[in-house]
Amino acid sequence: MKTLCLYYTRTNTTKEVIETIAQTIGADVAQYTDGKSRKGFPGYVGACFATVNNTISKVSIKGEFDPAAYDRVIIGMPVWVEGPCAIGKALIKKYSEKMPAEVYYVVTHMGAKSDYMDKIKAMDSLLGRPSSGQVSIRTKENDYIKESISFAETLKD
Repeated sequence: MKTLCLYYTRTNTTKEVIETIAQTIGADVAQYTDGKSRKGFPGYVGACFATVNNTISKVSIKGEFDPAAYDRVIIGMPVWVEGPCAIGKALIKKYSEKMPAEVYYVVTHMGAKSDYMDKIKAMDSLLGRPSSGQVSIRTKENDYIKESISFAETLKD
């Protein structure tokens, strides 16, 4: 099954998770972005503001990757302000018609909360249909690489 793993990252943690998943299942990897730097404390504040106010209007996938050319897409995104990042939601909305039948969400977070499934499922409305699955991976004080591999193992052909 031809798979594309997409990620947005502010601190490189989500990148690490998605690259681990991609390596485990033999998938292509690409980053998506809104073109803004969100490094450091000012970047974090801007990210929170963008999520609360849903102000992300443009997003693109770096490189020559077309989701329609794949059988499955896995979308990785961090949690900002207790919900999936605004850039991830903008990606789903923009590319919803190009997404293949199988779409999975991988949400990374540092919070004590271990399950964001209610908010993750709300992204299905942006996709226009139910996703194929979701996973919420806590990255603080947790073996998130092991969790990433465990999730990837469930997707092996």
